[in-house]
Amino acid sequence: MARIAGIATKKNQKGEITHVTIDVKKHRDTITPMLEQLGVIKESSFEEEWERGGMTKEELKNSLLKTVDELWRK
Repeated sequence: MARIAGIATKKNQKGEITHVTIDVKKHRDTITPMLEQLGVIKESSFEEEWERGGMTKEELKNSLLKTVDELWRK
């Protein structure tokens, strides 16, 4: 098997590969989807909210106007 930078394997006494170590920095694009599928990488609440779309433009506008009004009254 060819050696690939950033990937190391361990074999048992029979010569079968039992463990693989992967440098995620070098192979991030390839390995991240698999890690997400396995549940190793879980999205934060911010990422989940971002995926759902967060606020609409109108909700953001209303929130900003409310905040400015509250600050203006102080």
